[in-house]
Amino acid sequence: MRQFFKHHKALHLWLIIAGGVVVLFHLLKYVRPVMNFWVDHIGVPLTQGFAVVASLAPFSVAEFFALFVVLGVIALLIREIRRILRKKSMVHGMYRIVAGFLAIVLSIYGSFNLLYGANFYADDFQVRSGIHARGATVYDLYRVTALFAQGLNDTAHLVERDENDVFAVSIDQIFLESVGVFRNLETQFPFLSHRDVPPKPLLISRLMRYTDYVGFFFPFTGEANINILAPRSQVPVTVAHEMVHQRGIASEDEANFVAILAGVKSENPVFSYSAYLMGYSYLANALRRVAPERFQEIHATLSDLVLADLADIRAYHDRKNPVAVQVTNAINDNFLRSYGEESGIQSYGEVVDLLIVFF
Repeated sequence: MRQFFKHHKALHLWLIIAGGVVVLFHLLKYVRPVMNFWVDHIGVPLTQGFAVVASLAPFSVAEFFALFVVLGVIALLIREIRRILRKKSMVHGMYRIVAGFLAIVLSIYGSFNLLYGANFYADDFQVRSGIHARGATVYDLYRVTALFAQGLNDTAHLVERDENDVFAVSIDQIFLESVGVFRNLETQFPFLSHRDVPPKPLLISRLMRYTDYVGFFFPFTGEANINILAPRSQVPVTVAHEMVHQRGIASEDEANFVAILAGVKSENPVFSYSAYLMGYSYLANALRRVAPERFQEIHATLSDLVLADLADIRAYHDRKNPVAVQVTNAINDNFLRSYGEESGIQSYGEVVDLLIVFF
């Protein structure tokens, strides 16, 4: 037995290190000062550095990173199978395959926790800003929904549109102008300061359009990755949402809130309009559930330009594959719950409480 473990010494060392990182993370994740120090001084600066390096490539490095991992695992599996057939050492070969796969999984999981998972256990935006979500009256919801409807009407004519009056600002312009969109908000909340780089368009956008995914933050490269085939009016605020995650804010409701706030305060009509649109969608859906007549009253005030974008968004969602939506939502829901987000994907909509408190 001693000879067996000695024969796989390097593999065992890998397992011990990777497993140790995972165990240590779970032992310390509820120690808030440790998580705060890690996120502020190591985790976020690391992903920021990764993003700067990845920005040198015009494509999403995240996609090629994921492809490289998959192909690497396949290549290692083929190599081990060939070694088994050549040396006829089934026990050693199968052990290397199982232990090697476990080591890879632990390495990815452990690294993810260090680069992003820790953000769920550090001080969140509400703690740092002093803005805390709380219950609100129907009138409060009505008032803020009307405010966002007015914001939509005021900015709808300031953005480029196509022949159908649908939001048509180019992806290149959105990506270029995203750098600096947080500048005004960073003045108000200095802890949000971050060196921004343009987001990346996803080659798999054609696949993502069948799901509810419009973007994701990839901590291994620090990139904000965007589904460029999503309704164009949703792209700017989606970009801002992923850039919030780059700043160490993991909570989805807070990421939505900060993205909306950044857009509204940016003085950039492209991002302001998109932010108002996201905020209105969440607020209006909440108002429609509790006071449908008041929702109709506000909805009737929307301009034809805003209605054109809402119709475009509905048409996009109608084309989704229900099975793909269900599967990807279940994966995302379980992921969020595993890191303490008790509401799962419903947490995306809890932005309403924060919007009401702030506005």
